[in-house]
Amino acid sequence: MRLPKGISALGVFAAAGLSVACAPAHAAPASDLKDWDAGMFGRYGPGGDCGSGPVIQIDETGLTYEVAGETIHPATFEIAHTFWGNFYEGIQTVFMPFVRGANDYGNSIMIVNADEVEGKVTFESNGPVSAAEQALADASPYMRCGAAPVPASASAAAASAPAPVAGIPLDWAALPRVEDSFEQPFDMFERGEIAQALRALIGDRMTVLERNLSVRGPIGREGSIYHISGNAQHMGGEEQAYVLMDAARKRVQVGLWEKGKLTVYAPPQGRLFMPAEIEQMLLRSPPEDAVALPGTPWEVIYTSDRLPLATVDAAGSPDIRSFSLFCDQGRPKLAMLLNKPRGGNALTSTWVFNGRLVDVAMGRGNGEGTFWLGWLDGSPLPQMLVGQSGEAFLRIDGGLQGQASLSGSSAVVRGVLSQCLRL
Repeated sequence: MRLPKGISALGVFAAAGLSVACAPAHAAPASDLKDWDAGMFGRYGPGGDCGSGPVIQIDETGLTYEVAGETIHPATFEIAHTFWGNFYEGIQTVFMPFVRGANDYGNSIMIVNADEVEGKVTFESNGPVSAAEQALADASPYMRCGAAPVPASASAAAASAPAPVAGIPLDWAALPRVEDSFEQPFDMFERGEIAQALRALIGDRMTVLERNLSVRGPIGREGSIYHISGNAQHMGGEEQAYVLMDAARKRVQVGLWEKGKLTVYAPPQGRLFMPAEIEQMLLRSPPEDAVALPGTPWEVIYTSDRLPLATVDAAGSPDIRSFSLFCDQGRPKLAMLLNKPRGGNALTSTWVFNGRLVDVAMGRGNGEGTFWLGWLDGSPLPQMLVGQSGEAFLRIDGGLQGQASLSGSSAVVRGVLSQCLRL
């Protein structure tokens, strides 16, 4: 993430909705990382080379920088827990590594597992910074040099951990034994009647189902329907699944999200009753007609009166179907189409380009609350769509909403808005 000129790290926090006055609720001060996952620990060099240029070390003691023959170990730093939104489920962690005071985060940002790539670190500075900070920024991005060290405490815990216990084959009669329990391990993928029924229903998707339930809760029950849901590690909303098990009729149903798109595998007799817990999961997840990630290219479509629209489908989004940009009365405008109604008369749609947030205030465009409109006068959104590549992550009022591909956006947006905006 490279911060745009004129936007400080503190400014990005403000754009992300983080209030300076109550910053501790969002950015927590820290002096070490003793309670953090050791998965991020290690030494990071430019492009993975720790033999030349600056080196960043992350371990239990905190953050250490080796730059220009100097070793810098900040006594305190800030961890921006909600930089990506309150419901972010990815693997990126944002640090404000060189804070200047209680309400001054400085002008540098460090992101670990940047761009959702494990072992990648970016260091970006904007505005007045020290020579060391500038050198760290100039050498970015960094990659982990070799394997991450495992703390002695973690090694000791692993050595004393009991051997894994083989789970019981999950048969229909065994379901009451494992209901709401973390104590009784079970096997629902290789052995038992449930595994057999699942294999008959989804075939070669069994390996995907097991992966997409690798992080899961216990088996619940509503009536005769037992259910379980979960997701792949760090991939909630994108790679996830649920399984319904009808103990009375001995039938199973699977909902499998792959690349942010849901496919339902139902028994031949029809879909099973949906428990309330799974209903809630469906409401906050991409639906069956969602576009799979990474999304489709931008295209020009025309209204019935031949008005050109620069349009893109949202990919892997729970609520957004598509966005369109067009000229209205000589002014640029943004339209958002939802796949489900939304209450209220106003909302904020947010586009995130490599860490830069662009907010667009939008108002209700129809009675159902599925069509929303916002003016783009003075907004950087058209310019960002013309100048960026890859993808933009989407939000509504801070909630994650998948992404939009930027493939073809430059030519399409430039062409459609040429009548009302110089790009």
